[in-house]
Amino acid sequence: MMKAKAPATLGSVIVWSVISAAFIGPGTITTALSAGANHQLDLLWAVVFATLACIVLQEVSARLVIDTGLTLGEAIQQRLGRAASGIKWITGGSVVLGCAAYEAGNILGAISGLELMLPASRALLTIVVVLLAGAILWSSVRSLMGWLMTGLVALMGIAFLFLSSKTPHPVGDIVHAVGQVRVPPGAELLALGLVGTTIVPYNIFLGSGISKGQTLALMRAGLSVSVVIGGAITGWILLAGTLLPGFDSFQLVAEVFRERVGTWGAILFGLGLFAAGFSSAITSPFAAQVVAETVFGWRNRYAVKALGLFVLATGFVFGLSGRAPIPIIVVVQALNGLLLPLLTGLLIFLINDPRLVSRSAQPSWGYNLILLIVMMAVTRIGLTGILKSWQAVTGVAPVEWINGLVTGLVTAAVAALSIRKRLTSR
Repeated sequence: MMKAKAPATLGSVIVWSVISAAFIGPGTITTALSAGANHQLDLLWAVVFATLACIVLQEVSARLVIDTGLTLGEAIQQRLGRAASGIKWITGGSVVLGCAAYEAGNILGAISGLELMLPASRALLTIVVVLLAGAILWSSVRSLMGWLMTGLVALMGIAFLFLSSKTPHPVGDIVHAVGQVRVPPGAELLALGLVGTTIVPYNIFLGSGISKGQTLALMRAGLSVSVVIGGAITGWILLAGTLLPGFDSFQLVAEVFRERVGTWGAILFGLGLFAAGFSSAITSPFAAQVVAETVFGWRNRYAVKALGLFVLATGFVFGLSGRAPIPIIVVVQALNGLLLPLLTGLLIFLINDPRLVSRSAQPSWGYNLILLIVMMAVTRIGLTGILKSWQAVTGVAPVEWINGLVTGLVTAAVAALSIRKRLTSR
């Protein structure tokens, strides 16, 4: 039995490696390096919290799909009736827009990593990266995707583990920092950013899409190992960032690593950055395809492939121009600020519905408490994004206490609805 179980568990880890590859992109590298450079080990606890919260949300989403046999979109449709169509288009549409808006950053991140190692023009590198990503997406071979993501995650892990090993911090200090929850003055946005780059909305859809057909035990094993490895890599990036005097550009970071670690330091940073960018450049369009299948209910495989290629092409256009679609990103930030709390609230509501989920698959009261803590965190992150977008558009700084008040009210409402659903079913 053990011999048969080990290959199955490894296969599940490979399948779920898509999640860790998805949340470690150029944005995560930028945020984690900035956190380490500006605040040393003070925000390491946020990486640990984000990793655990990611596991919790992904586990609930996958458990819902495995227990009911429904996709996330079908579960929403079954329980919410007429309101389901609007919610599905809001959530699914926001994810697809987000994938398209941020794809340029993923492609530029991969290219920036290659530029640190290869003397080639940016235009040529952009074309090569996009063609490779497009070929992988068009193939639709899920096993190929899993193995590729596993390899890219391993590449990132080796690169940033080596760089983090050069930091002067003793192991005792690192362990102490993990257990010390504090936010230094001026570090709130970075702390929220570390959580927000790990718990991303499209990962929830990805998780629900790839979990179908798995058992609960295999899902939990594969998910936990994959996300813990991803969280460890994010932590190693933050530790590597403590070697930096600040974060200005990837080129300057490479120069610092070359001076402090040697030539291999710059090369490994370039490899890690390329792996992060290229993996995200694939998983972002792939997430849009999963949304089309599991939320919108598309059955035409060519239409699904075309949507993924549209996301990739959008990133290609902006990547080739070197300009980010700032107005679109501002709108998408606001939409995603609403999306993550909405998805989290929906998951809590659905997983506690006895008419949808079997009693054995429903979370315990303790697990529900953990879910509500995660709900508070993602609501605060979401509102911070919305308020930042508001300030960017209007130039008016929002009132600070609004965030805390709305976060408390939203979390209390989700808790009340879920408790009522559980109690009235008895």
